[in-house]
Amino acid sequence: FSDIYYKNGWNASIDGVDVPHFNVNYVLRGMPVPAGKHEIIFKFEPTIIEKGNTITLISYALLLFIPLGWYFYEKRK
Repeated sequence: FSDIYYKNGWNASIDGVDVPHFNVNYVLRGMPVPAGKHEIIFKFEPTIIEKGNTITLISYALLLFIPLGWYFYEKRK
C-alpha cells in the first residue's frame, strides 16, 4: 500500500476480519493479502477519542445530576 505507516490508532481488516499491518520499506505500510478478491479496510480509531467520549458522558451526567441533587436537597429543607 502506498501510504505512510502509522501504527497508533490505525486498524486494518480483510473481509471484516482484523489483521495486523506492519512497516514495509521503512516508510510504507503493508500486510499479507491472500490471492483473490477481498475488501480491505483501514480505519483510524484512536483511543483518545474513546477516552474523550467517556469524559464527555461523565461531565454531562454531572451537569444533570448536581443541579437535580441541589434542587431536592433544598426542597427537603
